[in-house]
Amino acid sequence: MLIIFGFCKPVLSQTAEPDTTISIKADTTQSIKPDTTKSDEPVVKEKKSDIDTTISYDAKTIINFLENRQTQFIGNAVVKYKQMTLKAGKITIDWDKSLLTAEPLADTTWVKTDSTSQDSTISIEIKEKPILIDGGSQMAGDKMMYNYKTEKGRVIRGRTDFEGGKYLGTQIKRVSKDVFNVSNSVFTTCDRDSCPHFHFAARRLKMITNDKVIAKPIVMYFGHIPVIALPFAVFPHHSGRQSGIKIPRYGQSAQEGRFLRDLGYYWAPNDYFDTVMLVDFFEKSGWLFKNTTNYAVRYLLSGTISGSFTRKNFTGGYKSRRWDLQFRHSQQISPTSRLVANGTFVSDKNFYDDLSTNLSTRLQRQVRSNATYTKTWTKSKTSLSINASRTHDLEDDVVSQTFPQLSFRKGQTQVFKSGSKSSSSSGRNTKWYHSLYYSYNSTLLNSKSEYLTGLEDEKETETTRNIKHNVTLSLTSPKKYFGWLSLNQTLNGTEEWFDEMTEYYLVDSTNTIKDQTVKDYAARHTFSYNASANTKIYGMFRPGIGDIQAIRHVVTPSVSFTYRPDFSDLKWGYYTEIADTTGEKIAKDKFGGTTSSYGQKLVSLSVRNLFQMKKGTGENEKKFDLFTMDFGTGYNFNAEKNRLSDFRTTWQANPAKNFSLSAYTTHSFYKWDDENNKRSNDYIFSSGWKKGKFLQTTSTRMSFSIRLKGKSSKGKSNQQTRPSGDMMPYSEEDNEYEQSVLEEDMENAGDRFESDRKFKSLNIPWQMNLGFNFSTYKTNPNYPTKRYYLDVSGAEINITKNWRIGYRAQYDLNTKEISYHSIDIQRDLHCWEARIEWVPNGYGKRIYFIINVKADRLKDIKVEKHGGMPSALGY
Repeated sequence: MLIIFGFCKPVLSQTAEPDTTISIKADTTQSIKPDTTKSDEPVVKEKKSDIDTTISYDAKTIINFLENRQTQFIGNAVVKYKQMTLKAGKITIDWDKSLLTAEPLADTTWVKTDSTSQDSTISIEIKEKPILIDGGSQMAGDKMMYNYKTEKGRVIRGRTDFEGGKYLGTQIKRVSKDVFNVSNSVFTTCDRDSCPHFHFAARRLKMITNDKVIAKPIVMYFGHIPVIALPFAVFPHHSGRQSGIKIPRYGQSAQEGRFLRDLGYYWAPNDYFDTVMLVDFFEKSGWLFKNTTNYAVRYLLSGTISGSFTRKNFTGGYKSRRWDLQFRHSQQISPTSRLVANGTFVSDKNFYDDLSTNLSTRLQRQVRSNATYTKTWTKSKTSLSINASRTHDLEDDVVSQTFPQLSFRKGQTQVFKSGSKSSSSSGRNTKWYHSLYYSYNSTLLNSKSEYLTGLEDEKETETTRNIKHNVTLSLTSPKKYFGWLSLNQTLNGTEEWFDEMTEYYLVDSTNTIKDQTVKDYAARHTFSYNASANTKIYGMFRPGIGDIQAIRHVVTPSVSFTYRPDFSDLKWGYYTEIADTTGEKIAKDKFGGTTSSYGQKLVSLSVRNLFQMKKGTGENEKKFDLFTMDFGTGYNFNAEKNRLSDFRTTWQANPAKNFSLSAYTTHSFYKWDDENNKRSNDYIFSSGWKKGKFLQTTSTRMSFSIRLKGKSSKGKSNQQTRPSGDMMPYSEEDNEYEQSVLEEDMENAGDRFESDRKFKSLNIPWQMNLGFNFSTYKTNPNYPTKRYYLDVSGAEINITKNWRIGYRAQYDLNTKEISYHSIDIQRDLHCWEARIEWVPNGYGKRIYFIINVKADRLKDIKVEKHGGMPSALGY
């Protein structure tokens, strides 16, 4: 019997094979039963179903053949079974064989042979080819057969994508859930369908999902030309990370001879841990072993450990053990406690100078390590921290370290409660003493510092141990006096405990005072008082230029008074007097020179100027800071001379993400004494006011950065996703985030041993970052020192659609010499890319050429060349 249901777009759901009753869910539900009383009708017996779940299907036309126990779905047919979805122009289900067959539809049309002729020919177009979606993978083909009972199938001329690669085969058989056999297979990462630029071809291929691919024999083609052939090959077939051998890079240089870099193994045993072990071999200077290990447990901890070990050297005939170690660890122990640690250690001060060609690494002259554990108690406003730190100055090869530094702090707390929160917040029923707050902080410190004695790099170590705790009382007025003046007062008291003191004695024969450290308990008590007042003055004007609505000027003048006694006075007991052979008495600090030797009665004046702009209207309205300019000076009544401190000016502007400017200057009010080679106590304006001279510049520092670029090919700037945890300020009205020029300078330098030059993008015709740094010091105006240089970074230009040139340089404007520069040339070859890096001078002098496949999983397929001894230009 043949039953046809027309174009009603039904959706069928059933859990058993079709019997004499067929249920169809459409606009109306029908039950159609064959008349079993007629002798010419077949008798259909019910059979036990082999289907263990629901099969859902949809099509324009559904035809059921009860005699053959088959169902056909024609036109936009979709069948869903478990996690599998099958789409095709025509799908046939054979219920007896548990077989699904998917085929395309042929659409025939009459097409005229030419515009002047009346003759026509039949044109056949194949539409709605089968597509099989199983889990996250998708496969297309000309014809598909699938047994839903055995979960085996076959695809004629199948095509599938996986991790950026394309697999094709004349016939693909699914022999088990995760195993596929492919006949006459082709694999490529090129997205050209008709003729890919390169591909791998194999007569037989077995693909084991999330394990490996076995092919034999395998031939690599460039276009239609075979290049390399192997009897068999085994490739990993994993999504995400995968363990495997790292293919090395070969090169040659005049200093190291021939070398192999980055030969090793990457191991990723689970989702929480991976490590890569690499070895560099150098013909002249030995080998360099490198290891980087990453670990992470979500919401608990994460970190990286990276180290290297070598016996390389470039001097003499000996080899020495040299190494470096870097680590980073972050762990959330509990909701209120956390451990953060990071550090860098090197075996000697010249390690990076000798072994690294990365400019950022070589310019780093201090390496720091730090570990901090913090615990907070929110309700009581208290916190505890334990810190260990280490600083290695690579210039002088001296180390300063602190362990432990234990700090306990209680946050600002009201001394006298003011009653309910509502009355406190509103200011009603509050007294002046309700604005009195206290805070407490205590510190246990143990530190050691190395310093050079000046005798043939001889070093000495200074140790400091003390316990310090202080109490701070502050009085902050909740209201403004006269409606505009804010007043604040702070009293700070500090007590320090020491386990050793310094004793002094006179050597009569030389009339010199010597010191010695003795173990003894001692306490030192100091205090200071500060009072400040400030207000804000607002000014606004409307320039009427373009879409600028207004410019606001906020002036914040403030004055403060600080008092601290002179604790070198003998009445405090912290200093002792030693008389020399002439009878002159000299005061010496019992605490090794850490006690303040002068007092303060300091009045400080400062003025902050903030300029803001509002532009645009409606949804396009934006508010942002243009620049700030700060002025400050002070007068110390306790100073013996030069009571008026230098006049300081600070200027900072970052009105746009591609522009940054900062400047800092200091000016002295006092004349320079050429005879005694120091500042005199005479004011400049005492004799120079007629000429308008009141100040003399003592130092100037200026930094300027700007990013210049053309418009992208789409007419918009190159937008980037804002990095998580970013702390740089930006306008809340910005819908898209673009990295600022300051953030680009703070990016990670990458591999600490080699420069990792990357082009930012290929859709911007050109871009360039310019940085100018200038500093001059005129403490002695007769012998000024200055340093200024120009830094060019991120300079890129598109010569054509596929050619791009990059440049980086640092130019010393004082010596008129190029400290460092490099040129990069990149060629986009569709699915391949080529790059040339040229460093004309300096330690990293080299030429490097590489051409490789773009796809990350095939980056080891490459051809590269390092300039060496016999190469042109001497590289």
